[in-house]
Amino acid sequence: MSNQDERVWAYLLKHRATADAKDIALNCDISEQEATGYLDRISSDNWRKVVTRNHNVGDSDYAVHKIQPWDIWLEYDLNPWDADIIKRVLRKKPGQRRLDYEKIKHVCDERIRQLDLETDEGSHASLETKTSSAA
Repeated sequence: MSNQDERVWAYLLKHRATADAKDIALNCDISEQEATGYLDRISSDNWRKVVTRNHNVGDSDYAVHKIQPWDIWLEYDLNPWDADIIKRVLRKKPGQRRLDYEKIKHVCDERIRQLDLETDEGSHASLETKTSSAA
């Protein structure tokens, strides 16, 4: 996706209720004819799908694939921690692959900490129940 596409889609997401071709052309530095083309793409009943699935905001390339991270999150009903890991595994940001893995490790460490807390709290609750019933 070009910088122009990202600029126009971002503008349309913010101003879709009020934007017309002239407004889009002026604010996105494109011709009115090009702006009309963008408006035509979102004027169908499927405009939400067009806007969210045919492009992405930022440097990653999710939109060029048939399956996006969202699809996996929804299909597997993932919690935010697991969803974040999936997103980072699928992302392709030039020069940032090591950083993605560092972030995955960081998210995993936090999730493990949370699971350990849940286990500890469960053990204490179980112990309290046994102590109460023995008395």
